[in-house]
Amino acid sequence: MTITDTTLTAPLTTSAGPSTARQADLPYHRLMRHSPRSRKWWRPLLATLTTAGLYVAFVLPLFVFWFIAEEGAFGESWRPTAELTDPSNPMDLLLLLGLIVMMLPAVLLGMRWGGRAPGILHSVRGRVRWGMILRAAAITLPLYAVVLVGLYVLFPPNDVAWPEATSRTLWLYVIIVLLTPLQCAAEEYVFRGLAMQVLGTWLRSPLWGILIPVPLFMLGHGYDWVGQIDIAVFALCMGALVWKSGGLELAIVMHTANNLVLFLLAPFSATSLEQGAVDPMSLLVSLPMTIGVTALLWVWVSRRHGLRVLEPLTNGHGAECASGEVRQTT
Repeated sequence: MTITDTTLTAPLTTSAGPSTARQADLPYHRLMRHSPRSRKWWRPLLATLTTAGLYVAFVLPLFVFWFIAEEGAFGESWRPTAELTDPSNPMDLLLLLGLIVMMLPAVLLGMRWGGRAPGILHSVRGRVRWGMILRAAAITLPLYAVVLVGLYVLFPPNDVAWPEATSRTLWLYVIIVLLTPLQCAAEEYVFRGLAMQVLGTWLRSPLWGILIPVPLFMLGHGYDWVGQIDIAVFALCMGALVWKSGGLELAIVMHTANNLVLFLLAPFSATSLEQGAVDPMSLLVSLPMTIGVTALLWVWVSRRHGLRVLEPLTNGHGAECASGEVRQTT
């Protein structure tokens, strides 16, 4: 079987005027080719460099804040640890998640200013499809919660303990609930969104944008080979789901469902944020979970939009984009 790619290399127009003009159906990874200003070969490079530069600019103040916190300016209980691995320390989680969250405004502005393609990073609709997010979250979040909490209860870590009922713990959970969805979104926008659209400007097949970012995503995690297998399968599934659904929403929902539950459980184990050796038996749960939920969402998208199994949602599908034009909103 081959993956369907409905891309045409240039927008199609007619001389009959706006009512009959249409653009070629473009899958998500080829959206930078939707207009002459964003399809230039050097635009993806400029978008990537702009994103990197903006990220450096955004994290510098956070490093200053980190230094101030280390000096005890916010109290001893909020002093961060050296490796930000204490799940009972609000400052550790604030900095750990904050360093990743800063990628989100950087990539959105980088694509807008450097890529000259605002909006298309979200989806083939040129915007965030909140309805898709809410419908997918209604199923995915409870599913991950039941499975992960159930496993935690059945096979608790050796150092499991109830967190203290203090304002410090309350702040801990506020930070987790507010920043975890942003952290997951930031990773998806960079490792799936930006990567797929940059590579898709030059390369027709979506496989490049799905496969090439995988080792980069793995480098950001310090697990052993067992954990890296889990990370690699997750990255492959998220990339494929982004291509199929025509946007980042479903990948963000899955990523958030997994990470949010794990972070909410983290304060119950002092070693929960430490990366390293992973029990090989955990793959018997994590891999079927990732692949199964991906398949479920894949089938849902296919049936909802009348797509073949290996056909992606494009900017020409649906009444909202009947003309095939990508709405340019941010």
